[in-house]
Amino acid sequence: MMNMIFVVFAGFALTRAEEEAKEGSSETKNLLEELTINMASEAIDFNTFMVRDTGSKGEKKHIRLGNVAPPEKGSMSDAEYQEKLDEAKAALAAFVDKQMVFWKEAPAEHQPAPVEGETPVMVADAWTIDGRHITSMLTKAGHLKADEKYKSELARDILSAEADEKKKDSYKKLEEALAQSNKEQEAAAEEEDAEPVEPLGISGWIGILVLVITVGGAFTNFGRPKDAKKTNPNKKRGFFQNILAKLKLA
Repeated sequence: MMNMIFVVFAGFALTRAEEEAKEGSSETKNLLEELTINMASEAIDFNTFMVRDTGSKGEKKHIRLGNVAPPEKGSMSDAEYQEKLDEAKAALAAFVDKQMVFWKEAPAEHQPAPVEGETPVMVADAWTIDGRHITSMLTKAGHLKADEKYKSELARDILSAEADEKKKDSYKKLEEALAQSNKEQEAAAEEEDAEPVEPLGISGWIGILVLVITVGGAFTNFGRPKDAKKTNPNKKRGFFQNILAKLKLA
């Protein structure tokens, strides 16, 4: 019954991965051909977890993360260091316990010799079903220490996780570009405000002098006497004019 459940889960996850491959490029399809997909059952220690083959036998296998080492003990006591290892195991369990995983074995020369009577161990890179590289996540979080023993071109996020990461990176670059543009504009504005006012040259003073002379001449009629106002002796005086005339005669 359990084997049947594992097969169903594996088939569902593989179908999902194949759908992503159809939507992607031939590179994605080639990548899936390099990977093995299994149901992981539980974390064994800080860098090892158990998987079951999707075949009818459901054989167990231990997958040991490659290119990692346990965290450094430093000045920690034995109890503190054991707690650190337990935290690393719990972090690994969060990605693998009862979940489908992809894995790709390391080169043959980095595989441990089989021990009769014990569960086979396979050193490998491993990913979550959405393509997150488990080793990278654990080392970045400080649970494990990176220790490169072999070259792995796939030691990174893949599939949809890779696409999401590229999208985030694009947004980050866009934000940085906008921030840089704003800084440049602010700096240019500050430089413009800080520029000293240039003093007037000779031509400037001459222009102002001409303007003053023109305005002053307009008010003084350019030195010419004003024309006497023309009066009409036959014009009939108004009421107030008659009063003013009587006052003058008085």
